[in-house]
Amino acid sequence: MGLPEYEPSRLTDGTYVHEIIDKIEAEYGVQVKLISEDPGHPSVWVFRLDGTDCVGVERHRDEKGNNVYQISASELRDQIVSVIES
Repeated sequence: MGLPEYEPSRLTDGTYVHEIIDKIEAEYGVQVKLISEDPGHPSVWVFRLDGTDCVGVERHRDEKGNNVYQISASELRDQIVSVIES
């Protein structure tokens, strides 16, 4: 059909968003959601931890139209864990 190849939403280091969220949820027994009040382009999205906003990130689309969130997996994990442990 001539469409670009789909790739799941990912972070700047190539980690898929769902993979890091699944790991954090399993390890800490929390719920992490990725949401945006205005999901236009470009936009700011928030990783919400058990209902509380904890990490805001910008999102852009790559040349194939796939979502890329402007944070690495280690940065995201560190910020979420610091909220959990505080």
